[in-house]
Amino acid sequence: MNADSKTIDADLVGSASPPRDNGEIVFGAPWERRVFGLTVAACRSGACDWDDFRRRLIARIAEDETRPYWQNWAAALEEVLEHTAVVEQRELDHRHDEFMRRSAGFDHHS
Repeated sequence: MNADSKTIDADLVGSASPPRDNGEIVFGAPWERRVFGLTVAACRSGACDWDDFRRRLIARIAEDETRPYWQNWAAALEEVLEHTAVVEQRELDHRHDEFMRRSAGFDHHS
């Protein structure tokens, strides 16, 4: 069952919420903001299950508490997308490789 927007919003301000500074979610790079937005949009649209994503995120964090938060978030999203057959692993790998080949600042302007 998909969580509604109120559930997602509550989780985003709860104890397991993303890192914050002065009340605002902290993103260290543009890709972090994008993966956050993609996740919330996919879950709100019903393409992904928020509770499933949240469980996978918690499991990823528990695996290695030193791994950066947004890497855990991205990995959890990839797992959910693959599990729900929204995107196959080979497509995720292909897109990841494409993004990694881009030069720094490729599509980001200051």
